[in-house]
Amino acid sequence: MKLTPEQKNALKHQGNVVLEACPGSGKTRTIIAKLLRSVDNIRETPRRIACITYTNAAVYEIENRIRVFGTNGDDEYCDVSTIHAFCLNNILRYHHWRIDTYKEGFTVLPSDSEDYKDLVREIADRYGIDTFARTMFESLSRKPDGTPIVPPEIPKQAALEFWNILESKGLIDFCNIIYYSYCILRDNPSLVSNLASRFKFIFVDEFQDTSALQVEILTLIYNQGKSEFFLVGDPEQSIYSFAGAEPNLMSEFSESIGATKFSLTGNFRSSTPVVDCAETLIPRTPEMFAAGSAKAFNEIPYYEHFENNFLAITEGFIPQVEALGIPFGEVAILAPQWRELLNLARELRHFPLPIVGPGARPYKKRHLFASLAEQLCAYAEDPSPDSISPVEKDLFFLVQQITGKPNFRIFSYEGRKVIFKLFYEALRLKEEHEGARDWLLAASQSMSKILTTEELIPSSAAHLMHESTQDILSDMERNEIDLENLTLNDLGMFANPKDSIKMMTMHSAKGREFMAVAIISAIDGMIPYHNKHNLLTREKLEEGRRLFYVSITRSKRLLTISTRDDWRSPSPYISDIGMI
Repeated sequence: MKLTPEQKNALKHQGNVVLEACPGSGKTRTIIAKLLRSVDNIRETPRRIACITYTNAAVYEIENRIRVFGTNGDDEYCDVSTIHAFCLNNILRYHHWRIDTYKEGFTVLPSDSEDYKDLVREIADRYGIDTFARTMFESLSRKPDGTPIVPPEIPKQAALEFWNILESKGLIDFCNIIYYSYCILRDNPSLVSNLASRFKFIFVDEFQDTSALQVEILTLIYNQGKSEFFLVGDPEQSIYSFAGAEPNLMSEFSESIGATKFSLTGNFRSSTPVVDCAETLIPRTPEMFAAGSAKAFNEIPYYEHFENNFLAITEGFIPQVEALGIPFGEVAILAPQWRELLNLARELRHFPLPIVGPGARPYKKRHLFASLAEQLCAYAEDPSPDSISPVEKDLFFLVQQITGKPNFRIFSYEGRKVIFKLFYEALRLKEEHEGARDWLLAASQSMSKILTTEELIPSSAAHLMHESTQDILSDMERNEIDLENLTLNDLGMFANPKDSIKMMTMHSAKGREFMAVAIISAIDGMIPYHNKHNLLTREKLEEGRRLFYVSITRSKRLLTISTRDDWRSPSPYISDIGMI
């Protein structure tokens, strides 16, 4: 594995390390190299390495790279997970009985489940919480003393009532997985000792997004004196204060454990003009520089005002994307808020452009057959073994939604045979039906028959998938979709969006990279976020600056920034980078 001198310096150091990594600096490559070197120190011992990162996507990427670059069996020494999975699998799953409300057990309630959404709706209605703020329940957090950390739009009492209802039903959300794991460790020092004895090395990626509660857990482990820490992050990319993240925690914790500091300053993602733009917004010490092949691109980032976002994309951004020959799959549209994307998505759908993201689906994703149908359409268009895992997941949730019970047989050898029957049927129906409308109607019937025959769903529920398909088609008719010319790819792209333009919020773009990026609605009040109810503070101004910085540095080559007609002024950061 080829490493830069900066990466090698961090890799070779013995002892606790804090690595400040600029955007696109190859930090994941450095983590993998350090992980594999650490495996050699614990090989043929009972000790393990914990690698904690921020998202499941990052987990999969690190696991895959360990298998590619490591030797056979190296992955067995590495427990790669999010902080929630780390706490769940190492603490709460075995010691929940120490918490009064979970003595008899618990069920994790993910934020995309219907039960979670129903409860959020109930609490939000009771407290008069608006539609935008309802989406922020999944980012609720707690301080070490249990105090809720909430956005201004959600009252603390609403968060407490939300959690009390979950606990009364034996349910737990991601936030409280961490909180109750901390409580268990805090009150049981012997468990902390056992945990520290298990993990010789603890890696923490994206440390700038770590909360005080998570730092307390890490501190308890460090105080045992049995574990070595490798911390990676960038305080200039700390953008999750609403979830409890504090950029100063990275320096405070690394100082408390005596970590040696290293820096990665070479950006292997972006062109020199994009890097210069980012450096103007937030100058780094030492300075970030373009180090990869993209540094040869010379397109200058620019700002332009349009009447609306639709024109900004169709008349300003897309013509440049096409002129440069950039594939749509390498293109992203970023907005400060998801509401800005909803209306734009509806307009772009009819333009037409292949898009995925908020508002892009012409039907509700919660329809019973929607997610599984999308996966099967994607497979029918592009058969690949990569489809197996997502189909397993969607089939599991579909069966659970119908029967009310989890059926883990789906993940067994017998379940795998069922999935291949679904794949075969999806391909067969493609030969019989050219259009997606007829394919959907036929698939809902034949897939139901397969699932009833395999006793995954009762015969009395076989009609539900067909009814779901009718609801999907009705939604598309209301959204004026041309059903006669609807293709399987029009549905499959939501499961396999490799050829589609990605629409996402600026927060969601963290960790991603694209050849071309358009930042829309760059308006003061949206970036930085403030209004008459949420006054602008110095902290909000600086976090908004970091969010704008993160958005800029997603681009490899083309970067455009636009505003639409609005009574508010353009974002102050546009002026800060010298565009107006």
